[in-house]
Amino acid sequence: MDNGVNALQLRDNAKYQLEQIKNIESGIDYLNKVKAIETWAKAEKKDAELQNMIAEQKIRTQRILGKLIQEGQEKGEIKTQATAKSSVRKELDDFGINKKQSSTFQKIADIPEESFEEFISEKKQAVDNAVSELTTTGILHYANTGAHVSNNSGDNEWYTPEKYIISVRTVMGEINIDPASSSEANKIVNANEYFTIENDGLTKEWNGKIFMNPPYAQPFIKLFSEKLVSEIEIGNCKEAIVLVNNATDTGWFQNMALKSKSICFIRGRIKFWAPDKEQKSAPLQGQVMLYFGENEKMFNEEFIKYGFIANI
Repeated sequence: MDNGVNALQLRDNAKYQLEQIKNIESGIDYLNKVKAIETWAKAEKKDAELQNMIAEQKIRTQRILGKLIQEGQEKGEIKTQATAKSSVRKELDDFGINKKQSSTFQKIADIPEESFEEFISEKKQAVDNAVSELTTTGILHYANTGAHVSNNSGDNEWYTPEKYIISVRTVMGEINIDPASSSEANKIVNANEYFTIENDGLTKEWNGKIFMNPPYAQPFIKLFSEKLVSEIEIGNCKEAIVLVNNATDTGWFQNMALKSKSICFIRGRIKFWAPDKEQKSAPLQGQVMLYFGENEKMFNEEFIKYGFIANI
């Protein structure tokens, strides 16, 4: 393989070549090709601009693979722990992907589009366009620290501002359960019952009226959203309001949105709070409030002050 020629083709047709990745197999083939070009460029000490362009292509390919893996799991085409006994679904090993690689690809895929592009743009504009500004390690660090609001429980705890909780209570009257919370968060939410990372709300029944601001990292956001839909379908959850990022391109968001009655697209970005931080933190992506229940008129009237309302 003439990696010099391939590097020139990549430089001239980077976007087009990414668009040709239609499945995991073609994505892995292309990723291996890019890695080979990357190794060649480093060995030949090619200019920083070319090396960073190749690194960007590798990260973008990994992101595409992460989305393809998630889509395959959601469609039941790829085995997860819950579907491991099926003989129809493929293992990730069948594609030459190990667990660590799968986790890496999915973490990169979970970064909101705007945040991802900001990261790429920032690194490309770095002083002297230094080699290795764009790395898988760098984007993973960004995914873990800069692109998401953290879990409601853990070392970095970010909680819902009180004004939104007051509006939630105005609509539902009370909050029976907050399934993804902590003792500090519940001082504001004041749910009758709340679950933490220690007692795992995913293993409990969610009865009555639910308020949820779930952990935003994968796989937890997917698991909590699926749990909510399930509790609604079996009749345990009578009414719910959920605060999440407006990740309209994801399967978990689409599933919840289809089940909801109204969605408030929050104007601006919510400034979450933390008990051990002096300043509030606003994530790099906007948020929505989804309403589930029969009182969408009151939800619309109360939440219209926060942003645009879409009725399903």
